Amino acid sequence: MASGNHQAGSTRLRRATAALARGAGTAAARFPVSTLLIAAISLLSNVAVQDVFVPNPEDFPWLLASLYGAAASAVVASLAAEAHGLTPPARHAGATAVALVMGLAVWFGPRFGIYPPALIAAATLAVPLAPFVGRGDGMRFWTYTLWTVVGVILAFLSVLLFTLGLSAILEMIRFLFAVGLSGDAYEHIFVTAFTLVGPLFALGRVPAGFEEPVPGPEDRLLAGVRIMAAWIAAPLVLVTAAVLHLYAMKILATGVLPANEIGWIVTFFALLVLSLRIGAAPFLSEATPPIRLFGRSFVAILIVPLVLLAIAAAIRIAAEGVTLPRYYLALGVLAAALVVAAQAPLRWRGDIRVMAAIPLLLLALSSFGPWGAASTVGRSQTALIVAEAGVSGPDGAATLVTADRGPEADRRLRSRLYALEDAGQIGRVLPYLEPALRQRVAAADPQGADDSAFDILMTGLGLSRPSALQTIRSFTAAAALVVETDGYDRAATELSAVADANPGPSNDVATPIPQVRIEADRLVVRIGMVEDRFDLASAVADLPESTFSTAPERLVPPVLDLTSGDGRRLRVVLRQIVQEGEVAAISAASMIIYFRAAEWQPE
Repeated sequence: MASGNHQAGSTRLRRATAALARGAGTAAARFPVSTLLIAAISLLSNVAVQDVFVPNPEDFPWLLASLYGAAASAVVASLAAEAHGLTPPARHAGATAVALVMGLAVWFGPRFGIYPPALIAAATLAVPLAPFVGRGDGMRFWTYTLWTVVGVILAFLSVLLFTLGLSAILEMIRFLFAVGLSGDAYEHIFVTAFTLVGPLFALGRVPAGFEEPVPGPEDRLLAGVRIMAAWIAAPLVLVTAAVLHLYAMKILATGVLPANEIGWIVTFFALLVLSLRIGAAPFLSEATPPIRLFGRSFVAILIVPLVLLAIAAAIRIAAEGVTLPRYYLALGVLAAALVVAAQAPLRWRGDIRVMAAIPLLLLALSSFGPWGAASTVGRSQTALIVAEAGVSGPDGAATLVTADRGPEADRRLRSRLYALEDAGQIGRVLPYLEPALRQRVAAADPQGADDSAFDILMTGLGLSRPSALQTIRSFTAAAALVVETDGYDRAATELSAVADANPGPSNDVATPIPQVRIEADRLVVRIGMVEDRFDLASAVADLPESTFSTAPERLVPPVLDLTSGDGRRLRVVLRQIVQEGEVAAISAASMIIYFRAAEWQPE
């Protein structure tokens, strides 16, 4: 029985492996540019498993985002070119050019007012729409989107099945034969599965034909989508619309303006309405009452909620300026209003391609330019900071300074600076800083990937913030190691040293067990009646940066050979160290020390 189950499991795993291989091969042949970029993402991710981050830990996420954005845009370009009948060389050349532009825009974008998350999201969501821009019709777009989504879901479910099955087999081998893989090997398996195999299989499942009509009523998948749209989604949307209209009537009756949360409620409602209108397009002419009522009234039920959302957004922006969330709330109002307006021309009425294209186009446009999210937030919040602080910039006498502004003024300034940081626009306040602070912030690169410039700015303005300058830098090393004694004849284990700013005078009592403490970044060791100091800070500063980011169970304790000013030698095995503050002062350490007893005899 067990043998039969194992054979069946092995058969399923072989089939899954073969399907994954076919999907990856199809993706490589059809989307070679995206395939190479996905392979690069997988390679870098596997290298990161070993705590090696290219080019550095701060820029590593941006590099992956750049490669992903380039891969997604290359797919969009390839599908658009394929749908319009371009030859393979032309398709691949166009995809390469688009990928290069997209990758550079994401990598360098924050320095030029580009907001990469919006650009990447627009490129990803544009994949099923790309073949139907300027050609085809709404129903073929609907069918293509359905099979694309189903293919992507199937791809990652297959990857999940493959990884779980492989893990089960490997664990069975470990149990039966006491032979197994390391923890790192399992990490590599899962990273490779979800960064290489899964995406390539998903690309292989993207339909190659663009003229497939909507499946017939006998199709089981279509029947399931029909039931979900007609009897679940449509009634929910209609009930939500009724509640929002009752709320609008309450506002008219009481004169109380919309609450803060109304923005997200209406945004979700508008997104649900537009998604349902696109998703239910093939079923609107059917006799099911909820879906027919929705199809006839989806424009009308959007108008009042959009007015509520516009009022709520205008109130918040007038009081607190534009932030990224408020910008995209306003953009949602505009997108939904344009979709409603697009139902007026007969040419566009009911075309779900237009309904999908308008939000995606606005999302892409929001990523760059003076109208973009980053620039708009930067202008708005900087203007409010200047107005409230009464500063006049580099040509005036007044600048932003550390001052007793009061709790409320501090709260507002802190909030505005956070909004600028979220949008990558901290550089806009540089002209309004004191020269010394301006130089320190500029030297730390306000557009950099880390938060050091923002930390310096907040500290310089006297605004409390948990920052990288105040956080703890530490490591714990729990892996086993063999230590060479090299003539050391004594060892003291499990010693803990803490920083002691006021050590007081040494006593004359001999200590049978070595005593250690941290004093001014030096390791002070007392053995018997002899005390000496060792430069621990310099030795820790020479440790590779990866020491502080490696998981404790994988980190082998660093072995430091220290020599005091009096010539005494010490071998220190660091199990743990903690550094705090801007200068990374050592505040605590745990160690094993090796020493020569003869060197610690009283003179």
